[in-house]
Amino acid sequence: MAAITNCSGKVVIVGAGIGGVTLAALLSSVGIECNIYEQRMTLSKDGFGLNIQPEAVSVLYRLGLAEKLDSCGIQTRAHRYVDHLGTTLFEEARGIDAGFDIPQISISRSELLNLIFTIAKTKATFNFDVKFSTDFLYKTQWAKDLIVGADGINSVVRQTLFPDSMQLNSGGMMLWRGITPMPKLLDGQTMIIANSGEGVRLIAYPVSKAHDLRGESLINWVILVPMSLDKQFDTIINRFQATDFLLKLIKEWHFDWLNLQTLITSSKTLMRTAMVDRKPLNKWSHNQCVLIGDAAHPMFPIGANGATQSIIDAETLSSTICESPDFESAIAKYEHVRIPAVSKIVMANREMNSRELASQALNQQERIRELVITATNYKAETTRTNSD
Repeated sequence: MAAITNCSGKVVIVGAGIGGVTLAALLSSVGIECNIYEQRMTLSKDGFGLNIQPEAVSVLYRLGLAEKLDSCGIQTRAHRYVDHLGTTLFEEARGIDAGFDIPQISISRSELLNLIFTIAKTKATFNFDVKFSTDFLYKTQWAKDLIVGADGINSVVRQTLFPDSMQLNSGGMMLWRGITPMPKLLDGQTMIIANSGEGVRLIAYPVSKAHDLRGESLINWVILVPMSLDKQFDTIINRFQATDFLLKLIKEWHFDWLNLQTLITSSKTLMRTAMVDRKPLNKWSHNQCVLIGDAAHPMFPIGANGATQSIIDAETLSSTICESPDFESAIAKYEHVRIPAVSKIVMANREMNSRELASQALNQQERIRELVITATNYKAETTRTNSD
């Protein structure tokens, strides 16, 4: 990419998450001035594990992160669907094993963010401990600079541009997250998706190459709990109560190859959040202000696509800036490409959640057939969208 020459402004990025820092790295690598503003005092160390699909991993490779990603993350080989007793229902190849030239990478969010930051910080200007507000946005040089809202699901930029678009849509599930060092999980490269007859689901996968080299797995896990089972525990106030609740949920579960009790009780931390998204927008911009990532398109976190789409957003916007005579033209090209594509993924995630919940009422043979159809359709839809 060659940097634009017909625009005198700079790019102001609000939010130093995955999307914002990736955009800063991409733009600064071709000489475009970037200022990044972040509310936190330092780069976030929060977050659990992420799955980055090959289309987004290729972006990070082009930034020069191939060796570091391969030495830090896990190249995910397969998604394995199992029942509550650990019996394999079916397995779906991923990444290299699925025929891609680039792997699917599982990695901790904080580690990935730091890797990208090492590229971005060399040329971009980072401003931490800056509180976002409507006043902050309006004081910026709107007529000259490009303002990019990369400030996540609770985006101040989105609320400023589209105040009527902030209503959250519930997926009917609560997400309990943890991350636990364990003996090696299967081959160390497999993601597990487990289902029970009550609608409880478990997703677990290794995220650390360092642990893998020691014969261990640092397992990122999420237990999805229907709100009908979870709502009675709104008053949980401590770790003991939370752990006891989760253990009771899976008391009938048993995997010969993974100690589920240890997975929960030995987690470094626990977090409980509602599974939500927002209705897709048909416009992400106003004047020279535009949204990327979760600020633009929060989605149910069940398709391993959230961080992936933020990275692809960043590359697309960076490319259109470099190819366009001005910021307004760049925004128009970016929206033309990304809005239809990501809107399909938001709706595909909703559909997958609904179908997986509905499959709980089926017998095992019917459930296997339904899971295969759901996974195959989702993979085909999102792979085609990411490749467009």
